[in-house]
Formats: sequence, C-alpha cells, structure tokens
Amino acid sequence: MELTIDALRTLARQNLLNKELKYDDSFVVTEEQKSEVETLLKEAKVGYQGITQPSNNVLFIIQPYGEQG
Repeated sequence: MELTIDALRTLARQNLLNKELKYDDSFVVTEEQKSEVETLLKEAKVGYQGITQPSNNVLFIIQPYGEQG
C-alpha cells in the first residue's frame, strides 16, 4: 500500500491505522502535514519517528508504540 496523506486519513477514519501500519513502514509528508500526521498516529496509538528532511519534507518511520523519538 502506498502511504499518502489521503491513505492515512482514510485509514484513520476507518480506525485501521494501528492494524495496517507495520513496524518499519515509512512514508514522507510535507512539513505542513506533519502535525496532522502526528495527531493521527498518536490517536491510533501507533509509534513513530519523524525525521525532517531537505525540501520541506518529513520522513515518518513506524516503530513499536511507546518508542517515539
């Protein structure tokens, strides 16, 4: 599955984020979408690490819940 902001929103609406996202999955969003994605992941109790990259992007890597960096 390609993890886009729209796919993440859809999974969140269906309460499927914590079932569909697996350890070490990763995706990139823009800096403007970062806070929305963080909120979606936290509400679904999905652990992650967000790494700011050049070009105004943020790489999210899924980790076991409770190990956010």
